[in-house]
Amino acid sequence: MPRHPFPGAGHDPLIASMVAGLPARQQPRWPDRSLLPPVHDRLALEPPLVSYASVRELHGLLARAAEGEFCLIQAGDCVELTTECAPRDVARKVEMLDVLGDVMRTGSGLPVVRVGRMAGQFAKPRSDDWENVPGGRLPVFRGPLVNGPDACAEDRTPDPSRVVSGLEAARCAVTALDRLGRGEGAAPEDRVWISHEALLLDYELPQVRRHTDSGSYLASTHWPWIGERTRQTGFAHVRLMAELDNPVACKIGPEATVDEVLDLCSVLDPHRTPGRLTLIARFGAHRITELAPLVRAVRQAGHPVLWMCDPMHGNTVKTPDGLKTRRLDAIMSEIRQCVDVLADNAQRCAGLHLEASPDDISECEGAGRSPARGPGYRSLCDPRLSLVQAVAAAAHWRLPVGAVA
Repeated sequence: MPRHPFPGAGHDPLIASMVAGLPARQQPRWPDRSLLPPVHDRLALEPPLVSYASVRELHGLLARAAEGEFCLIQAGDCVELTTECAPRDVARKVEMLDVLGDVMRTGSGLPVVRVGRMAGQFAKPRSDDWENVPGGRLPVFRGPLVNGPDACAEDRTPDPSRVVSGLEAARCAVTALDRLGRGEGAAPEDRVWISHEALLLDYELPQVRRHTDSGSYLASTHWPWIGERTRQTGFAHVRLMAELDNPVACKIGPEATVDEVLDLCSVLDPHRTPGRLTLIARFGAHRITELAPLVRAVRQAGHPVLWMCDPMHGNTVKTPDGLKTRRLDAIMSEIRQCVDVLADNAQRCAGLHLEASPDDISECEGAGRSPARGPGYRSLCDPRLSLVQAVAAAAHWRLPVGAVA
């Protein structure tokens, strides 16, 4: 009798088997796949990181946000390091979310749902599989779930043992949230929810759990999202999200067509359930007006999606010496335009999705900061806003059109 690929009490083998047979983009090339089954077994047998009750509670809050009762801030590292999930690290990230939440509450008069890109944001999609470095070519850094950032063959070789280390780090972060009184059992206005891009299937699939309402949910996070590079409706990432009872989100950019977005809505939210699906627009300040036909089509089709603005990913440029950066003025411009585009089409921008750090960094340009190689530029993938810059961006979420920045 064949051995099931993902055993474990509470694990949903049908979903795992179905998704494992579908094409999937942005997955690492493991040099020795025979090392994966023990990793899958370990993850499947671990207690869930989040409870189904908490997932349902967040779903309810997002449904109320769709009715205009809440606004949302979703923020954190571009790529989270497994070495920065200790209580002190988590406390500083929570403080940042509180500051940003206070700014948004002041600007809107609404209570704020605070969501961290944390306790699982360990894997990153990349444009290329390889990176040219002095002396040769190496696999690109795909986040600490897969490999390391150091430019050497040993660190860049994908290693399945890192998947287990990622789960252990995520559990440390969740435990730290609980001990701060901001996790399980906290009042909704105090809770910090966790989210990450559900990218690495070898991490996510073993953590699909059955729940008491005769369905399944992803126990690795409250709110998983699909990235722009993996939103194909017939592929593994979208099909996995379609089978889950978590609220889910999907990034969409300027290359998305009306038909593609409507297909995504139909697959991910077939019953048109408020709070179920969030679309996160990531167009860039120079192309955000192209969002309008997508918004109109989704509204006319009757999908009650939440709309959020990711003003980071469409505004990435390079400095003269080759550093990735983002300009704060472009970020703020996209926020203002996104709010206006949605309002012009009878929809509201429910909140912001930011890559930001509580550290004293200089990775983005603006608010007195200029990116340069050195201790202030610590990003291992994409540049993050400093806290001062993130506050400026959050303040622009409600800034009236035409106001002076």
